Amino acid sequence: MLRIVNLGRTGLYVVMNGGTLASLGGRSWWNSLDELRAAAKKENAAVADHVLHTVH
Repeated sequence: MLRIVNLGRTGLYVVMNGGTLASLGGRSWWNSLDELRAAAKKENAAVADHVLHTVH
């Protein structure tokens, strides 16, 4: 299962797979959580419900 991380300083969202940055549909970052979830759904990838927020 992929983990969602919000990079607080930039506001971007990324997904992690076992501690490694992952990509969905050839992308490795998204401007919004909705965009990321849509990409995961399109790829039929399971993502965690919880979002990890990094420190600002």
